[in-house]
Amino acid sequence: MDEVLALQRAEELPSDYRERLDTLGVLPAWTLLRAVMPVGAAAPKAMAHQWSYAQLRPLLMRAAELVPMEKAERRVLGYINPGLARERLSTLPSIFFGLQLIMPGERAPNHKHIPAAARIIIEGEGAFTTVDGEKLHMEEGDVVLTPPLHWHDHGHEGKEPVVWMDVLDHPLAVPMDVSYVLPGKLAESYNEQPDAADTLYSCPGLVPYRAPGAQAPLYPMRRFRWQRVRKALLATSDVTAREVPVHLRYCNPENGESIMKTLEFSARIVRPGESVTLKRASVNRMFQIMDGDARIKVNDLEYACQKHDTVSAPTYSSVSLHNASSTSPCFMIQVDDTPTQVKLGFYEEVA
Repeated sequence: MDEVLALQRAEELPSDYRERLDTLGVLPAWTLLRAVMPVGAAAPKAMAHQWSYAQLRPLLMRAAELVPMEKAERRVLGYINPGLARERLSTLPSIFFGLQLIMPGERAPNHKHIPAAARIIIEGEGAFTTVDGEKLHMEEGDVVLTPPLHWHDHGHEGKEPVVWMDVLDHPLAVPMDVSYVLPGKLAESYNEQPDAADTLYSCPGLVPYRAPGAQAPLYPMRRFRWQRVRKALLATSDVTAREVPVHLRYCNPENGESIMKTLEFSARIVRPGESVTLKRASVNRMFQIMDGDARIKVNDLEYACQKHDTVSAPTYSSVSLHNASSTSPCFMIQVDDTPTQVKLGFYEEVA
């Protein structure tokens, strides 16, 4: 590599010169160049980290005693990356994860917002999300979408607490100054018909017929059932060579694109005794353990994970997944920012 220039520091400039620049709303950019563009390789501020569901669940349940729904709007414990400023409310620079709790009989207010959101259901039954009046029942492991600027609320008709993982892209929207929310009135009635996964898109490879040029909905499916995903992972595993990882994408059934414009959702099965090494790439990755135990190694840190634990892997991390069990598979959902990076031309894989 060519010799790296020793760039001038701001304090090397005369103070009157710096003050004059400041009053005019400019600064000497060369003094900050290395901070925004390190030489040779990126220098992620976000860190690898593990969040233990077993430790967090009691605190989440206590939140139900401390915070009524009308004081919280959404009762969420945000997963904050230790390498990022807390006020960013970020789990990784482009991704937010947070545990949300709804108790029997509660209703979370109706609203819509610019950031896109999805729910990964962790535990409990009887809760639902409505999106533009369509009632989507929530079962453990399901992924439920609430797209940008779509009215949505949550309710609970069951008997036990329901917990899900909120996944949002507001860490992207907030720095762009486009993030906002609009409150609305709760609907008095809902569309109780089966959702699109059980009707319009119930058969793989078939979509509703449309005339040439007719536009399909941007978000045709809003609920992706875990039981079907799990079954698909097992079926794929049965016909996949041992040395080939089993990894399935969630996709829009109309066009094959990611179910969110900014974030990719995918599901993995790590077979008993299997180890998987991921390609080292520029993406931010989150891993949500859905069942079984796994060891996730991110760079030099190794995490022993149990069901519902969560691990972050920042950009350019070396990541490996290992299932130490000799009898039981491990299932996980991966969320990453590949769609955003591809659209921006940032995505790359490195040795």
